[in-house]
Amino acid sequence: MSVVDNMRGLPMGQLIGGPMTAAVSAQMDLSEAMIASVFRLAFTDGKAGDTRKLNMSFNRPVVDEDSGTISTQNVTIDAPLLGLVPIPSLLIDTVTVDFTMEVNAATSSKQETDASLEIDAEAKYLFFKASMKGKVSTHRENTRSTDNSAKYNVHVQARQQPAAEGMNKLMDLMASAVDPIKVSAGGGGGGG
Repeated sequence: MSVVDNMRGLPMGQLIGGPMTAAVSAQMDLSEAMIASVFRLAFTDGKAGDTRKLNMSFNRPVVDEDSGTISTQNVTIDAPLLGLVPIPSLLIDTVTVDFTMEVNAATSSKQETDASLEIDAEAKYLFFKASMKGKVSTHRENTRSTDNSAKYNVHVQARQQPAAEGMNKLMDLMASAVDPIKVSAGGGGGGG
């Protein structure tokens, strides 16, 4: 049987489509895990309702531009927790089905032939007597072997999504909080 004949009986739709279907199913599982995490992080009771928040306050330096004096201003932040922590949002962004067929079909045939012929002859003529003996033998051996192979590989890659925009904004706000606020007596001050 040839390699092509060996491959004809393979369920190619299942071999190639099976990993793709499994990847879609895995992505659905990842999405459901993300939704469950969102509800656990966002709401105090795990379902839509009161939002979990990070409440904090800190003192920020304020510089009076006219007098040069430095005072502090209390800043309070009431940020939703959901925007601050990474949510497990894995995404299967690449599915590669590498199909390299490897059919291991090893056939071996051995054929042997043995033949022999033996002759024994005798002749007499008057006073002469002659005899002849002979033996002929042959041995023939043929060996044939075939080895064909193919392989099947699946490559799936998952990647973490980037940080939430809310977390980036809060980090920017926290970084700017160490810079003093400049106020002037006539300007009314600033802060937040």
